[in-house]
Amino acid sequence: GHIRNLDQTSDKGCVTHDQIPLNSPLRTLYEWPGFRSFLEAVLGDSIFPYTDSLSSININYFERGQQLGWHYDNASFAVTLMVQAPEQGGEFQYLEQVRNYEDSDQGFTKTEDVVKGRLPCKTLSMGDGALVLFRGRNSLHRVAPVTSDHARILVTLNFNTEPGIMLSELARMTFFGRLE
Repeated sequence: GHIRNLDQTSDKGCVTHDQIPLNSPLRTLYEWPGFRSFLEAVLGDSIFPYTDSLSSININYFERGQQLGWHYDNASFAVTLMVQAPEQGGEFQYLEQVRNYEDSDQGFTKTEDVVKGRLPCKTLSMGDGALVLFRGRNSLHRVAPVTSDHARILVTLNFNTEPGIMLSELARMTFFGRLE
C-alpha cells in the first residue's frame, strides 16, 4: 500500500498551549520580541508565532513505551527544550529535506524508505537542558520509544514563516481530541 496508509504510533502525553498559565515563563519567552529577533537572526528568516490556541507551546511527555511516530510538522519551525531526558530510548531520529512542502513535492518514496528502514536516518540524543532549533516541515522525524521508567519531557515552541497559521480542525482532533 501507499506510505500515506501506513499506521504510525503516537501515544505521548501533552500539555497544550491553553493549559499553560498566562504568567508562565514559557509564555513570556514565546511572546518576547527579543527571543523572536534572536531566532530570526539565527535562521536568517522572518518568523511569526503560531495562532493556534492548542499547539503554539506544548509540553510533551513520554513514559515507558511511549513514542511519537514518523511525521512532518505543520509549523515551519520549532524550538525544543529537553526538560528531562529519559535514561534509555526516546531518541530524536530525523532525516532533513525529505520533502519540499513549498513545491508540493511530498517525497513519498524517500519517506517510505526511511520509515521501512531502507534509508538510514540520523539520531540526536539530547540531555537535560538541550535546546534544539528544527525545521520539521520538510524533515521527516520521530521520537523512538522510551525504554526506561524515567520519562522524557520536552517543551516545543512552534513558529511559522507566514503570519496567522494554525492547525486544521482534523489535525486538532487527531493530536488533541478537541478543537478548542
